[in-house]
Amino acid sequence: MDKSDRPQGRKKRVGSGGGGVFKRGEGVSGKTGGPVGDAGGYSERTEDTAGARPQKPAKGATLPSLGSLLGGGQTDGGTSPGAGVPAGGGMAGGTSGPSRRPTIGCSPKLLLILLVIAAVIVVIVYFASRGSGDSPEGSAGLDTTATTGLTSVTSTPTSATPATTTGGTSPAITAVAQEARAKRTTLLGNGNDKVTVMVYMCATDLEQRSGMATADLNEMLYAVDSDKLNIVIETGGCTGWRNSVISSKTNQRYLVTSQGLRLVQDNLGLRSMVNPATLADFIQFSKAQFPANRYILVMWDHGGGSLTGYGYDQHFSNDSMTLDELATGLRNGGCAFDVIGFDACLMATLETAMVLEPYADYMLASEETEPGIGWHHTGWLTSLAENTSIPTTELGKRLIDDYVATCRSQTPQSQATLSLIDLAELKGTVPNAFASFASSTKGLINTENYHAVSSARGDAKEFAASSQINQIDLIDFAENLGTPEATTFANVLRGCIKYNRTSSNISNANGVSIYFPSSKLSQLNAMLSTYDRIGIPPEYSDCIRGYASLAASGQVTSSGSGNMLDSLLGGLLGGGAPSSGSSSGSSGAGAVGALLEAFLGARDFSKFTGSTDGSPGWLDVDQMQSAVAYLEDNQFDASALAITEKNGQRVIALSDEQWALVQHMEMNVFLDDGEGFIDLGLDNVYEYNDDGDLIMEYDGTWLALNDQIVSYYMMSDDHDGDVYSIRGRVPALLNDQLVDIIIVFSNEHPDGMVLGAQIKYDAATETQTVARGLIDIVAGDKIDYLCDYYTYEGEYTDTYYLGNQYTATGEWVVENLSVGDNSYQMTYRFTDIYGNQYWTPSISD
Repeated sequence: MDKSDRPQGRKKRVGSGGGGVFKRGEGVSGKTGGPVGDAGGYSERTEDTAGARPQKPAKGATLPSLGSLLGGGQTDGGTSPGAGVPAGGGMAGGTSGPSRRPTIGCSPKLLLILLVIAAVIVVIVYFASRGSGDSPEGSAGLDTTATTGLTSVTSTPTSATPATTTGGTSPAITAVAQEARAKRTTLLGNGNDKVTVMVYMCATDLEQRSGMATADLNEMLYAVDSDKLNIVIETGGCTGWRNSVISSKTNQRYLVTSQGLRLVQDNLGLRSMVNPATLADFIQFSKAQFPANRYILVMWDHGGGSLTGYGYDQHFSNDSMTLDELATGLRNGGCAFDVIGFDACLMATLETAMVLEPYADYMLASEETEPGIGWHHTGWLTSLAENTSIPTTELGKRLIDDYVATCRSQTPQSQATLSLIDLAELKGTVPNAFASFASSTKGLINTENYHAVSSARGDAKEFAASSQINQIDLIDFAENLGTPEATTFANVLRGCIKYNRTSSNISNANGVSIYFPSSKLSQLNAMLSTYDRIGIPPEYSDCIRGYASLAASGQVTSSGSGNMLDSLLGGLLGGGAPSSGSSSGSSGAGAVGALLEAFLGARDFSKFTGSTDGSPGWLDVDQMQSAVAYLEDNQFDASALAITEKNGQRVIALSDEQWALVQHMEMNVFLDDGEGFIDLGLDNVYEYNDDGDLIMEYDGTWLALNDQIVSYYMMSDDHDGDVYSIRGRVPALLNDQLVDIIIVFSNEHPDGMVLGAQIKYDAATETQTVARGLIDIVAGDKIDYLCDYYTYEGEYTDTYYLGNQYTATGEWVVENLSVGDNSYQMTYRFTDIYGNQYWTPSISD
């Protein structure tokens, strides 16, 4: 294996000073709702697999592995199949170096037989036991003079100033494949078209916090007016509008005019903006009251992609408009659109495009999260007013160019993506190519090429990675696979994407994404159910079922920490849990099959499917049973995670074949404050020696912001040749609001740069969609950094403030500083192709 194909770490700048790392005050988990760190990654810490407070070893020795403290085998952010079963030993006695599996007085062959029999018996018993288990009428501008940071429409607002743009580097594609269906919207030409633009504005917290909807309405008001263009808006979804015109107590409908907003329908009542009936009624009203031959729909709000769909209504929280519900709203609206666009995050998916195709000729949407400012509406509406017959590709290009240019000028560190997709061409060209691609990819999994699919998926550009919505760039994924069917499919998709632009700080975003599960496998049931309702080809459903099923098999039979064989047999035979990744090696021939059959026989699939009825749900049992030989030949050997010494350095030396099974790697540091452990996070900082071995030395530093050490968690790592972008998050309270402070490391900012703060929603009480944009951190803002705290037995106790409260200055220095004289434990977490996690032995000197 090429050494350059190993996981690549970020560079770090080490500054002077440091120390003073401490937790402050009482626990704040009531504000955070639980751990702010990597809760899924640490979920297998149990009292039974930890032990006494560790003793600092002599130079060259290692503490017992945090594998016993921090668990491995992650399946879905929950405990491993063996979690909760006593494994004994752990850190007790302060043993050092790789631990050994306990032995009994019999031959190795007999021992293996006994182990397999014991595993089957205990697993069946274990799973069997678990299975039981107010606004004036008339015309008005937006009077926002009382709102800080917003301007009145009596003078041109900064946010409404048209962005200067030189346009994209290439023109929009106008050629259309001959297989494309006929367009439903026929332009009359010569400026003779009558256009109605419908803006469905669920303003939500974007308006309530920052006045973003008001800013966009101002942009629309400053567009050129035309008697052939009507812009009608439904407002709702917000508990506090930041202007004196729009009501927060009822949905309303307005018309954009040269004199301001004219109220055309009031007192509609509080209607949920994520109810498809509300959308349908708005479409019907707009079409009846403002008839045209060209209709455009803009969906304005948060987005959650294929999994959760569109929208967050503050009056009706914990809900969104799923894709099948969006289809219902459009179908009942009874209107054929020229374009449907999403001024929302993450909606440029193939699933969304296929849902929209019966109702529109084009889709305009973003693959990535949108910056808070969203689209710039003055330019494209002016172009439309000046020529209502402007070709859709030209109009889309104007909108996209303005968007990217405005993002560059107003939020230069934000990532921006926006694409225009021809749905008529998609209808004629994509279905067959999609089905062939899905079938061939499923074939790779069936013919023992799961690794190739896993690597292609792992290397593909992922969007909103920290939210684990499992959305990746489809063209990047297909081209990574490189099969004939995948190459054909990628070319077909490129033909449908008539224009796509991104900011310079994002790569491999080609214009359309797709759901492909890698984490949170329990969400697959909901996604497959949505697929059935919206007509996604069954070949693709079978493909991702097969992929996820093999991943589940790899997690059930893994030799990683927390797997059934080690965690069960460690307790059964009276020995301690192995510490170097919690395994003495890969599960042997026969053991893999026995473990898999025991799992299937116990009929408790809740860990993967979320179902407790004994049904395997989406799990493809045949796929799992046929994969035994592949699993035996493609298992990460956790026993290789043993520290050896080479040329005066401690290293982890793996074979190229074992490195090929590693997808991700992060360093973790636990800081001992004398009462327990402060979790400093997970960072992709590591180095290799000339032989490609991982260097297991620690310089005693951690990431700091303006001289204050913070907990930090790497979110995404994108590499495209020599171009890279690594993003991470720092959990904090910003003016008492739970956020993640986002940091980027890139070619332009190798030492790191603070981008802003992202709101953290409570998925149970607010929304599962993703926040749009970042909050600017300005001078005077109060920041309380946060950290998770663990007992010496490895149990999460609470979340605390980390260090003193910080008052922002508007300037940031990102660097690594010394953690001081506190004792620490440093370890690395490896993630394999199945999503299993393994921990190296820890070092403390």
